[in-house]
Amino acid sequence: MESCANVSIDRKVSVRFHRKRRIKDVRESIRIDQNNKDNKSGSLNMRNIIPLVVMAVLLPLGASQSVHAQDRRSATIEEVIVTARKVEESLQDTPVSVAAFSSADLEQMGVSEAKDVANFTPNLRIQKQSGSQDNYAMAIRGVSSGETALAIDPTVAIYQDGVYIARSTGLAFDFVDLERIEVLRGPQGTLFGRNTIGGAINVITEKPQGAMAVKVKMATGNRDYQRSQVSLDLPEMGGVAMRLSALTSERNGILKSTYGGRLGDSESNAYRFALRWTASEQLVVDFAWDVSRANNNSNRHQLSEVKDIYSDPSSNFYGGRFFEQAEAAESAQRKDTIALKNTDLNENGSDIDSASLTLEWEMTPSLMLKSISAYREWHSVAVGTEFGTFDVENTGDVIDLRDTSNPQPVAAGTSLSLFSATRDSRQRQFTQEFQLTGEAFNERLRYTAGLYYFEETGFEDNPQEFVLSTPFLLSAAGAPEVAVIAGRGTATLVGAPFLYSLHNESVAAYGQFTMELIRDLDVTLGLRQTWDEKEATLRNSLDGAVQTVSDNDDWSNFNPSLTVDYRWSEQLNTYARIASGYRSGGYNVRAQTVSSFKTPFDQEELTSYELGIKSDWFDRRLRLNASLFRLDYTDRQIAQFEAGSGGASTRIVNAGKSQTDGFELEALWVPMTGLRIQAAYGYLDVDYLEFQSAPVDPVTGFSTSSENEDISDVAATNLYAPRHSWSASVEYQMAPWSFGQLSLRVDANFVDDLSFHPQLNLYDETDNYSLVNARIALNSIPVGKEGKLKLVAWGKNLTNKEYRDFGIDFGVLGIAINTYGELRTFGLDLVYEFNRG
Repeated sequence: MESCANVSIDRKVSVRFHRKRRIKDVRESIRIDQNNKDNKSGSLNMRNIIPLVVMAVLLPLGASQSVHAQDRRSATIEEVIVTARKVEESLQDTPVSVAAFSSADLEQMGVSEAKDVANFTPNLRIQKQSGSQDNYAMAIRGVSSGETALAIDPTVAIYQDGVYIARSTGLAFDFVDLERIEVLRGPQGTLFGRNTIGGAINVITEKPQGAMAVKVKMATGNRDYQRSQVSLDLPEMGGVAMRLSALTSERNGILKSTYGGRLGDSESNAYRFALRWTASEQLVVDFAWDVSRANNNSNRHQLSEVKDIYSDPSSNFYGGRFFEQAEAAESAQRKDTIALKNTDLNENGSDIDSASLTLEWEMTPSLMLKSISAYREWHSVAVGTEFGTFDVENTGDVIDLRDTSNPQPVAAGTSLSLFSATRDSRQRQFTQEFQLTGEAFNERLRYTAGLYYFEETGFEDNPQEFVLSTPFLLSAAGAPEVAVIAGRGTATLVGAPFLYSLHNESVAAYGQFTMELIRDLDVTLGLRQTWDEKEATLRNSLDGAVQTVSDNDDWSNFNPSLTVDYRWSEQLNTYARIASGYRSGGYNVRAQTVSSFKTPFDQEELTSYELGIKSDWFDRRLRLNASLFRLDYTDRQIAQFEAGSGGASTRIVNAGKSQTDGFELEALWVPMTGLRIQAAYGYLDVDYLEFQSAPVDPVTGFSTSSENEDISDVAATNLYAPRHSWSASVEYQMAPWSFGQLSLRVDANFVDDLSFHPQLNLYDETDNYSLVNARIALNSIPVGKEGKLKLVAWGKNLTNKEYRDFGIDFGVLGIAINTYGELRTFGLDLVYEFNRG
């Protein structure tokens, strides 16, 4: 968080402003011996016991040894350097609400991907969505987007080494060589290439250090969890330094299928090549190439509700025995065995290839020109996604209407899913950014100006099939009541092609200028102009027939910001900030009518008002940072669920106007040498001032009105926005022994009630929950003259808490699903480092 351990500087030559101081076809992938793995999933196997034995031997020895190593523990809070404003400056001098995590922090928290930092960052939520283990739904201060379609821009931006990653789909991948993560809350468009309305997550990786170094990390845990990472730094030659890294990870799923086998397996491999060429004292070139390959079984979706209107024989919408079977399998609580048939590890595959080239040219001692060029390609395939599979009991219980010209009864014994889909998704992007950073007027004026270009193409082929209640299907098609009654007791299998493509371009000019008006008083003006152009093509069942339609449109916006900050002393800094953000409009690629597709939703805008304080007390033993804010959100883009004869769709509309009041507090206390106590708290109060939609019965999912009206009084107010969230940790480092140093850590986090959809139904929300984690480590064990070893035992979700991680209520389609978070996990890490630098 804001008060993390010291962060290393990633550039030796830079302008410093310190104020006051492909995809391999997953269908052909090697399949896992399921029965063999089932026998191992409950405990650690023998090869994983070795590190435990080593630790059991070393720790008792440590108790009897005298202290010989030098005690380097600090009794005060160390300075944290961040680059949130594109220059290196102290966290306490940065007039932005930012949380920073160093590599040491990330290791202590057990972070392996970006979502893990959310549990320790006030008012940040990152949820892994149903249907894939690749996709994130993200929110900062309640500014959120859970739509996975490639045509929808995210509200929270993720940057890797300054490169914008355009889609939340495909974001759940392992970052290799993490140096630090910075979370910036509020609009950030005047300093970052792509405009971001809610905030930014800035991921910075380790750079080649130019000296021989090796780091090897091996981890093992329950459910056959295995993870290994190797990083190799080579000595600098001719001004060129290189770093090679590789990471592999795999884990067995915890759920079982009623058809046999296990659900939720995953495996991934990631590689990174980084090169740094110090051409001269003024010119440094960084090149990075990243590769990620992942296979997983994302079928962890549990039926939480099958609505009575489809499973009750007394209902006019009764769907017969198929829906009765589904109702018998439902559970509002987590189950260990669920009715999903596809247990193949290769059910879902994801490939990512990316490359970036960064040039930094120190033109003068006070002027830096930076160029960032990057290309990224993502490809994901899902062989089959299902939300509940059952065998047809009697021929005729379900009618196959996928070929409308030839309806046929489905034979008894056939396995059908309430929802099933295959998916082939691809996205390519190219970005080019130029930044000019400098100072003038005897360092009283500091500035950053930039030009940004973004281009992407995307494609998704996602054919879907649904089993629907026949009466509902006839009703949706406009059949008379007699036909609805006649259809009672049967279900119908229908399908939709759902294929779309897109081409987007964005150009922006931005700048931020900080002027020291008087001693200790700075005023910062930010300016940004953005131009967006989008083109989309959709092939789907539209207006009752399969059609292909295309359209294009453009949007533009000007976003200023103003910040005033005053440093009262070396230990106290305050700031006031007004910032605006915008998210461009786009196309409803899930539309079921031509009109809905060709009527793009418009841009949304947000204005943020913020007061902040950053302070150190008692000789830098206590740090308190806080921010108070209000967000005015207009033309808010809302995903509204629709259902018809073609199944389900989501329509984005500018339905919302909201106001959010919130508060964030982050604290770090060092009461004695070696002891660190951290705490963070976030509060959100979201008030929908306007929410245009047809009212929906939260039980049935049916609309209670034929026309849209303002239903702000019943709209969900906690969409990815828990009213309260907090985290706390206690960490103690003992005085070092001659053979190592023991450290202990316990942390906990709490998340209040949470909704996964903007229009609240009863079955797509989670109750509040808290998680507890712990770890014990023996650090800095000397190995030879220049090596050291670390042994770590860790546990996550120690109370074995069962909690919903994500959910979808399909409304009038009659079902709701949820996925659940990871149960208790535990394991051991072994880390070896050799450094000649």
